Amino acid sequence: MTRAPSRSRRPVRPQARRVRHARLVLACLLAAAGGLAQAGDCRVSATSINFGSYDPVTGTGPVDSTGSVRVDCAVTGLGELLFGVYVDIALGQGSSGTYAARTLRQGPASILQYNLYTTAARSTVWGNGAGGTQTVGGSIGGIFGQPTPRSFPVFGRIPPGQDPNIGAHGDTITVVVTF
Repeated sequence: MTRAPSRSRRPVRPQARRVRHARLVLACLLAAAGGLAQAGDCRVSATSINFGSYDPVTGTGPVDSTGSVRVDCAVTGLGELLFGVYVDIALGQGSSGTYAARTLRQGPASILQYNLYTTAARSTVWGNGAGGTQTVGGSIGGIFGQPTPRSFPVFGRIPPGQDPNIGAHGDTITVVVTF
């Protein structure tokens, strides 16, 4: 009886085995995270923008103020645990019906034009992404996301040279958060 020559197996080092195992686990996690739909549980709140007094006689520059949209999300799945919940925030047009110039109103007769912007430079109007406006978004929670809750600043500006009636003017903006 003749025996076939035995093949000698090269022993696998424990360190190499651990590295392969870690790669396999990471690949499985990334594949699972990519396939999971985000269904986070989020709460939204906003702080009002108070422009204070507007004086058309002595005011030579714009009146600026800030507010914020705060989003707090709870992680509900593996993908969110790793990457957080991505939110996209759109702001409505308010009573003006346009993003070109939102309006603060005092009754039907007196208006004061203003707008809301995505940055402190006040160059890009915060809207719904249409007509030259942009939305604001980002990742909240998870290992690779921003902390939760996350506050997104809103920058407001009233341009100079308007002559509204004396008294309080107001507007209501709808905040739409998609996640």
